[in-house]
Amino acid sequence: MHMRPGYGMFQQQTTKMQITPQLRKAITILKLTTPELLEVIQQEVTENPVLEIAGNKGDAHNLTPTFFHGARRTDHDNDPLLNIASNEVSLERHLKEQLGFIKKIPPSIRCTVSFMIGNLDHNGYLRSTLPEISEVRKLELAQVERALRILQSFEPRGIGARDLRECLLLQVQSLADCFPLVSLLIRKHLKDIANYHLHKLSTLLQVSTQEIQAAIDVIKSLNPRPGAAFHIETVHYIIPEVIIEKAGEQLVVMLPQAASSGLSVSGYYERMASENSDNNELNRFLSGKLHAAKFFLKCLEQRRRTIFRVTQAIVEEQRDFFWHGYAHLKPMTLKQIAEKLGVHESTVSRATAGKYAQTPWGIFELKYFFPSGLQMDIGDSASSEHVKTRIKTWISEENPRKPYSDQKLADLLKEEGISISRRTITKYREELGISSSVRRKRI
Repeated sequence: MHMRPGYGMFQQQTTKMQITPQLRKAITILKLTTPELLEVIQQEVTENPVLEIAGNKGDAHNLTPTFFHGARRTDHDNDPLLNIASNEVSLERHLKEQLGFIKKIPPSIRCTVSFMIGNLDHNGYLRSTLPEISEVRKLELAQVERALRILQSFEPRGIGARDLRECLLLQVQSLADCFPLVSLLIRKHLKDIANYHLHKLSTLLQVSTQEIQAAIDVIKSLNPRPGAAFHIETVHYIIPEVIIEKAGEQLVVMLPQAASSGLSVSGYYERMASENSDNNELNRFLSGKLHAAKFFLKCLEQRRRTIFRVTQAIVEEQRDFFWHGYAHLKPMTLKQIAEKLGVHESTVSRATAGKYAQTPWGIFELKYFFPSGLQMDIGDSASSEHVKTRIKTWISEENPRKPYSDQKLADLLKEEGISISRRTITKYREELGISSSVRRKRI
């Protein structure tokens, strides 16, 4: 009997995981950072009338605003920090204040200086050309140049420059005891300075390498971005989720009072729901809100427990780090912690991303405790942080006249049983913000 292919309908049972809205919400809450969680709690309290936050004054970790029952008014008035005036001064305001002290200049020049101030980038450079400004302001080019000279006389020196060379020269002019070689190097040899061609410059300019070195040291002390100090950036606050402390011979994991500690279901609405059970519409509304509120609180508690368990497992695996410091951080993967706790690897990833721990060695993101590893000759492994610590230590102790090359650093690590390529050493050194041996060499 031959079976012929064809179409048909049949039943088949399969097992698969379906992500419900409730599970999706629980996952979302777990991966939230503390500032994001505070915003979600604020939103939930605003949208769900059965949720309320009790005042909890004096708690440094409870950053959630207090809500008054009934009018639901946010009590910001009692926070003295919100009433402190900002002392930040913008670059534009700083320069215009200096312009105000100059009295004897024509109004057209004053307005042109003000116009230039408004066209500076956040580093303090003037990106518009003088002919463009001349055309816009309807002034002679000589008048625009006069306005630029006024602007470039302001503090911080270097403001109003049109390129790096001009910026550095403006600062050199204000130095009292600056020798001519510095200006010469800036005007004609910036590229050689960047490449640290000391011997080439020494031969070309007929001066000693020591003089070249001294001039470069002066140039390094100048500010290539004079306006950057006035650039106001958004401040990102870090709120530790966990605190890890030494207690005698033990390491203790503590959770600060949670942002949700004062969050609860209103007893008033629970009583209202039970007293109005015969009112179907009201009862249906309150029951839905009560169920949503209780599930939200359950998700918050589950998030708290998961972060605590993950942190405990991290402390057990990285015990040497918490007792002895950075050099003792060992390689570890998310999978190791997941298997230790019997959870999925993605759960550990969500519980550690954007969460911070306060430790005896400072504040670290929990992700920090999962460094990559390098194989050692003795069969063990070393973390990249350990290697970076060794590199930093050796460079800090090196002879400045004979600094260690990247290959030499690789050889030193080889002697400690860590096999690592020169290219990897270069990568780690650059991540540490350390210059090459050529640039570190002192003559």
